[in-house]
Amino acid sequence: EFCLSALDKTVSPFPLEPFFNAMDKLLQRGVRNFKFIDRTFNLKISTSIAILEFFLERMTDDLYLHFEVVPDNLPDRLKKVLQQFPVNSLQFEIGVQTFDSEIQNLISRKQNNNKTKQNLIWLRNHTGAHLHTDLIFGLPSDTIENFGHSFDQLIALKPHEIQLGILKRLRGAPLNRHNDSYQMRYNPEAPYNILTTKDIDFTAMQRVNRFARYWDMIGNSGRFYHTLPLILADKPFDNFMQLSDALFQLSGSTWKIALKRLFEFIYKVLTTDFGLNVDDIEQVLKLDYARANIKGIPAYNQTTHTNTSKKQGVANKRQLMHL
Repeated sequence: EFCLSALDKTVSPFPLEPFFNAMDKLLQRGVRNFKFIDRTFNLKISTSIAILEFFLERMTDDLYLHFEVVPDNLPDRLKKVLQQFPVNSLQFEIGVQTFDSEIQNLISRKQNNNKTKQNLIWLRNHTGAHLHTDLIFGLPSDTIENFGHSFDQLIALKPHEIQLGILKRLRGAPLNRHNDSYQMRYNPEAPYNILTTKDIDFTAMQRVNRFARYWDMIGNSGRFYHTLPLILADKPFDNFMQLSDALFQLSGSTWKIALKRLFEFIYKVLTTDFGLNVDDIEQVLKLDYARANIKGIPAYNQTTHTNTSKKQGVANKRQLMHL
């Protein structure tokens, strides 16, 4: 209900032949990066397969395809085609939004959570697709606790990225019917983000805002590939919230933090607030620092770092940090 597309009662398919003709012309002109934002991509599986096979027949080393995928609808015949694509040639944007069944019912979201989890695990283990998943905070009846529970469940499925969005108001969206009953108050100025609800005060909303920003810098960026597992451990949401709160205390900002400085902040938090072993933290941060190809030596480690990064293409630069 938070999207204007929720107002549409039916899906209108387009004929494939003119679509394929248009795609073929783009390919002949040298286009190699395609991003399709149609959320109905895998609703009609025969169409999904036809589109995938079209590109598979024209596959080149630099062809890159982005699709938005419904997470609980991946039948075997579609899986069979997906397995044929080379590593890093596919990216799937997968909107989970929440695993909370009460919230799903409130916003008329029909999602089979068990099937969603099974499909995400299958995609991670049996394809080379980059998985970009989404969660939204601030939905009706949402709390920090159940948002954290959704986060922990999604982390366990090991997607490459989890985009943490804060609910935004769209004029005319069906979700607005909940505004009074759940005391939903939005920023009157763009981007019209949620400020408070019946269950979330402004302070909690700001904490999750900071959490989302730091998560993008640390979790989604792929720069802390070796360090992140030590941060998350057996309580991913709680531990990262602790890190987020501590980072904000140290930096006073979620923006314009130099990468070298971020490494130093993380070292300080993990060895003091978290009480983790200094040698263990230095070891993993050293590996990540070298991968990030940062100039200069961090304050906590005066040893020489070897640059092991390799350039492997522009289109997948962020994705390659997760390998």
